[in-house]
Amino acid sequence: MNDNDRSASLEEARRWWRVAAEDRRVAQACLAMDPPSLGNAAYHCQQAAEKLMKGLLVSAGLGFRKVHDLDELASVTAPLYPELADDLDHCRPFTSWATEYRYPPEDESPPPSPDAISEALAVLERLLAAAARLT
Repeated sequence: MNDNDRSASLEEARRWWRVAAEDRRVAQACLAMDPPSLGNAAYHCQQAAEKLMKGLLVSAGLGFRKVHDLDELASVTAPLYPELADDLDHCRPFTSWATEYRYPPEDESPPPSPDAISEALAVLERLLAAAARLT
């Protein structure tokens, strides 16, 4: 990848990461509500993780197919960024958060707990900080 391509990839990656950071911010706001909106917080955590991983792929000069499966995205992204692998792996289960709490439930499974959302937010914060260091 030449310098111009690298610069363009990094700028596109930054756009993905800005949207990921906004999803993380919305998740924080949902968690802070009284009472917390846990299903919406979970959804925005999943969205932040998805966009963050897609930004990492773009930063590495790779494309991706239209996918929302964080397990698949983490499997492609983690080998490129081994120092982030543990946090990327932690995001894998968030895939179901994209839809499980956004529609009327088929069953009565509760949304993630406030502690689970807080842990997800901490992982996302570390990943966003690591992404910022790549630029």
